[in-house]
Amino acid sequence: MIQDWNCQYNDVKGILQRKRVINFGDVSLNFETVASKLKELEGTFVDGFDNNIKFLLNPKNWNPRNLTKNKPEISLRNRMDEYAFEVHCFPIIKGEPQAVVPPHSPYSPFVGYNPAGFGPLLKINGLGALMNMAANKGDEADFELIKYAHMMTEQLIDLFSHKLHVSEKSGQSIKTRYETLVNALNE
Repeated sequence: MIQDWNCQYNDVKGILQRKRVINFGDVSLNFETVASKLKELEGTFVDGFDNNIKFLLNPKNWNPRNLTKNKPEISLRNRMDEYAFEVHCFPIIKGEPQAVVPPHSPYSPFVGYNPAGFGPLLKINGLGALMNMAANKGDEADFELIKYAHMMTEQLIDLFSHKLHVSEKSGQSIKTRYETLVNALNE
């Protein structure tokens, strides 16, 4: 069980190096999958590629007629199953989060944003399986990668909370989900 949720590492590269040392160079495909997605998230604002996060944070994509407190109003939802952890963003239209927004909707707080077409803000494939394995027989690097994933997702949610008007947050965090898993295994 993870007692301290502060990650010892500042990036995925350090965690991967630690994993290779612990396992004599061997890194599981599942660990690599999660690490790869987190490396991609690290590069969100430094690489030149467009993504959902950059699109939603760019004021040029906001509909100025439908802002709340000069910001687009959104709902953020965390979702996790055995395959992936996802963070979804739904614009609030007429007081309700919308999973599908018609093209050029005059009521949307964004110009040209449809969650059904854009998909999740963030998707970390393999995290559920890594958490299950770590809860049963994980090593230090497994725990650090889970803590780092939690830290990165919470930082993303905090960023959205500061830049946009988040009126609703739902779903379990990675930390809560992991603790629930461990408690279930110990019963």
